[in-house]
Amino acid sequence: MHRNITVRRLALDFYQFLRAQKVATRMLGHQFSRSRNYAEIDITYRCNLSCVNCNRSCTQAPSKSDIRVDAIESFIEESNVAGMKWERIRLLGGEPTLHPRLETIVDMLLTYRSKHRPQLRIVLCTNGFGKRVNDVLARLPEDVVIKSTAKGRRPRLFRPFNLAPIDSALFRYADFAAGCRIIEDCGLGLTPSGYYPCAIAGGIDRVFGFNMGRPNLPHPTDIMRDQMAVFCRYCGHFGFLWPTRKQAMSPSWKTAYRSRMEGSIRKNML
Repeated sequence: MHRNITVRRLALDFYQFLRAQKVATRMLGHQFSRSRNYAEIDITYRCNLSCVNCNRSCTQAPSKSDIRVDAIESFIEESNVAGMKWERIRLLGGEPTLHPRLETIVDMLLTYRSKHRPQLRIVLCTNGFGKRVNDVLARLPEDVVIKSTAKGRRPRLFRPFNLAPIDSALFRYADFAAGCRIIEDCGLGLTPSGYYPCAIAGGIDRVFGFNMGRPNLPHPTDIMRDQMAVFCRYCGHFGFLWPTRKQAMSPSWKTAYRSRMEGSIRKNML
């Protein structure tokens, strides 16, 4: 069983579902707050696998979009100005080793760490699949932590990301601005579209096109509930959903992917 799918995790997800009901948040407040200690940077949406449940939609809506190096530079500069005390920064995707300037990005973060945050953990999350990926991993500095999911072509057990809560009567009384554990456990998201309470939200915005990414590093007082209220209603990680290995997709996602595909076709015809 995939380590993210355990009896304990399912129990916590069910409690999260109950705790995110409007009556509960009115009485007790929101359970989760977006992190000021952790950050995740989706540096690319390129990927060498086709996982049916990809929560960045790299399979469902393929893209070669990469984050620009100057966005990383701005993130570092703004972090210094705001006095952010990052404890962990993760590089993800897609498959982050496919970013054409990965080594430059890693060097920038290592320089930032040496000058400003010596206790910072820099983590690269990879699927660890294929010669090209592993050749890049072998060249990374030893003080970059590599977290490999060791994926292969066989689908793993996963929560169905493409089942939008907004399409289910079970979530009719949910307070989507409540967010979920990901905003605390994984941290602030920076993607090619801007800043979000989690990087998954940036992946959702890429498909739905709300264009809600913050252009600059959010101030520590920015709780970002406006984004959660929009993106969590489409995210299968919100609340409780039974895990599966098969593709599962609700109407909102089908419409969004179809619209995106039709838009790409029209653009290519111009």
